[in-house]
Amino acid sequence: MATLAPSHPPARTKQTFHVINSPADAVTEALTGLTEHNPFLSFAPAHKIVYRSDLDTFRESHVTTIGFSGGGHEPMFGGFVGEGFLSAYVSGNIFASPTAKQIFEAIRMCQPDPGSSPGTLLVCGNYTGDILNAGLALTRAAAAGYTVRFVPVGDDVAVGRKKGGKVGRRGLSGHLIALKAACALAAQGEGLERVAQVMEYVAANVGTVGVAFDRVALPNATLTDIQTLPPATIELGMGAHGEPGLQQISPIPSPASLVERMVSLLTTTSDPDRNFIPFSTSTPSPSTPDAEVVLLVNSLGSTSDEVLARFAELGIRDLDGRGFVVRRLTLGPLVTSLKMSGFGFTLWRLPPLTGEALGREEAVRLWDWR
Repeated sequence: MATLAPSHPPARTKQTFHVINSPADAVTEALTGLTEHNPFLSFAPAHKIVYRSDLDTFRESHVTTIGFSGGGHEPMFGGFVGEGFLSAYVSGNIFASPTAKQIFEAIRMCQPDPGSSPGTLLVCGNYTGDILNAGLALTRAAAAGYTVRFVPVGDDVAVGRKKGGKVGRRGLSGHLIALKAACALAAQGEGLERVAQVMEYVAANVGTVGVAFDRVALPNATLTDIQTLPPATIELGMGAHGEPGLQQISPIPSPASLVERMVSLLTTTSDPDRNFIPFSTSTPSPSTPDAEVVLLVNSLGSTSDEVLARFAELGIRDLDGRGFVVRRLTLGPLVTSLKMSGFGFTLWRLPPLTGEALGREEAVRLWDWR
């Protein structure tokens, strides 16, 4: 039986390598390569902004959407800029928020004439640096007459309400699901209020839990030391930057047992500290109005699609055994932590057919929209 490992085991280190030139140039070089590979993307290197090449025409009649984060989580968000998704992405350095100036410049790019612009939705994960810099940028944007709605997303169920306090949960991969719906609405010509409403609604109905098989090393040199987990140990709920998780588990449980624990954290309705996804019950019946879900299986960096597919199959089986129906599934390296080994489940509670800010079939249609 898996047991909790000591809360502070002795630190172990090993060396790992990064195939980079200068650490200071790693993000700019990566984004340059991304945009050279994709002709529908453009890059403003002075502010590390990737944007859709047709932004000049798109922004005239559509709400624009901006995602921002530190580097090291690729393909989030740079890989999601383009038709039907983000208008622009602003990158900070590795695991560091972009500055307020960078965020403001992205807003300016999306609204060259603030008086006539349809407006901009600004989104990030819930991290202190991102929130502070966004606040500064938004203050400046408001004073200049720009129309912006800001939605930070925290979806990590490993951080309970007591621990999260006023800061709230960490952002992981839940904002990708919410952005998929919001950006589809923006592309279809919906106004800023509706786009932001759906972004907030979907974000309030998603949760994520990850498990790390090892820690992450910053690429601050070609060779770097990395603290490792103890032997035969995994960490449930480790953050996207190596922040402490919910618990260390040793010996390593079977894949099915691990998935059962992860799904339980996502679907619980009895734990007041972690029942973040507002399911009406954790064991729905065919007549339960909110028994349908979307499942996203994410690689934290070095976990292959083959392994993700096996965990996805186990996740679907576990959810099915509880009475849930998985309407859609996606998997792959979507929100990574450089080359961390591990994976995560993100679950979206699809709305009932009617009665909430988004109907179920409209939600599925937005998910499928290209």
